Amino acid sequence: MESSRVNSNSERDGYATTEENPAAMYRRGASQLQLSQFQPDTHSALDEQLFRFPTGVDVQTLESSFDMLSLRQQNPLLDNLRTNRSSLQQIQGINGGGDVGGVGWSLPLMNHYFQRTSSTLNDYVNNEDVPYLSRGRNNGFGSWRSHEGFVNARTGPISLLAKYPKSSLDLQNKINEGSKETIDVIFDDFISSIYELMEHPIASQVLQTLMPKCSSQQISHIIDVITLNQLGFVKICIDPVGTRSIQTLLRCLHSEEQILRVVGAVSMGVLSFTRSNGAKHVIMQCFNQFPPSLNRNLIEVLAENCFELAIDQHGCCMLQQCLGTDCEVLKKRLIREILANALRLCVNNFGNYVVQYVVELNDPNVTILLVQQLFGNYARLSRNKYGSHVVQKFLKIQYIDHNMIVYDLLNDIDTLLIDPFGNYVIQTAWFVCEDALRFNLMRHIERNKPLMRCNKFGRKVLDKLNL
Repeated sequence: MESSRVNSNSERDGYATTEENPAAMYRRGASQLQLSQFQPDTHSALDEQLFRFPTGVDVQTLESSFDMLSLRQQNPLLDNLRTNRSSLQQIQGINGGGDVGGVGWSLPLMNHYFQRTSSTLNDYVNNEDVPYLSRGRNNGFGSWRSHEGFVNARTGPISLLAKYPKSSLDLQNKINEGSKETIDVIFDDFISSIYELMEHPIASQVLQTLMPKCSSQQISHIIDVITLNQLGFVKICIDPVGTRSIQTLLRCLHSEEQILRVVGAVSMGVLSFTRSNGAKHVIMQCFNQFPPSLNRNLIEVLAENCFELAIDQHGCCMLQQCLGTDCEVLKKRLIREILANALRLCVNNFGNYVVQYVVELNDPNVTILLVQQLFGNYARLSRNKYGSHVVQKFLKIQYIDHNMIVYDLLNDIDTLLIDPFGNYVIQTAWFVCEDALRFNLMRHIERNKPLMRCNKFGRKVLDKLNL
């Protein structure tokens, strides 16, 4: 009776025998035993078998081509192919590399399907069937010309390629080496998503490489887009990545009109910039790069909001940097506002640093005006945690009249000797005042010595003075 041998996938191999001899039965049992031993193996064994499939070489080449085209994540057909190939390789690996029962055999139906799918992918690479995701304006978001190093395929939006590390480096190289036509193609694709690209950690690097290559008209176009929405502009400046993009744009401005437009937009967001430690660098670059005549609006806004900025954590740092610039117009305008609000700033946890920085500028005229401005309030300031630091700063300056400050302190000396903060001011005053004034101060200390010995802050004064 004629019988047919059946493989593990229930497909006939076409070899018919009249009788199954014992040797064939033994080989079939050994094959089944190998199958049962292979099933529990891990995926690493399957990965080993993956490279034994002869047809896989062409598919791997196709996959590398699609990686170059940045279509690997956008191609469901390729994903299905990869899944089918993996299943096929597992089947072939399970069957011992295509040899069952000592007789070589293959899977003609699966090989036919695999070759047909590969043919479909070849047609796809030749642009016979481009998916919807890779189509866009102007028939494909810029066809890259081969004589400029571009690939002859529609790869989707260039702005999408800028978001991936490898393709972003390629774009930067093409920008550095490309012609004006190349710059125009990339710019036309970037401008519609300029907000997103400026804040993207990878794409922003491509954009910062592109902007120095742009023409004056293209820079104006960027300014038009980012200043159209003031809130969006502020958001870019506050963003840690976006602020670097804006700084690059400032270095690429060509005309006074462009500078005035950007500086005007920065001026409108000054108070919002204090929320970010990075946004202050945008303001500082405006003063370091542009003359005072072009920064007039920014100077006035900073002066009008000087107090609000000085009492802010980041704003006080920005004001100190502004006072350290070479822009004399800005410095004089800010110092005038600081003198007018000196008393309120001295008792603030951040504002006192601004007042101390003005003293550290070592301008005798400004310091003397500041000391006179605070006269009559030194005892009050000495009892304040932050104001006491300012008073001590004044007492350590040699070119001012210390007697004026010490006489002002003597009006409330009994309280200051046992005050948690005032006692430090008295200790400093003792070492800087003249002998006649020191004798007067010693008389008040002797009178309050019994009370000072009962107070821990008073004892600090006595121990410091060895009394």
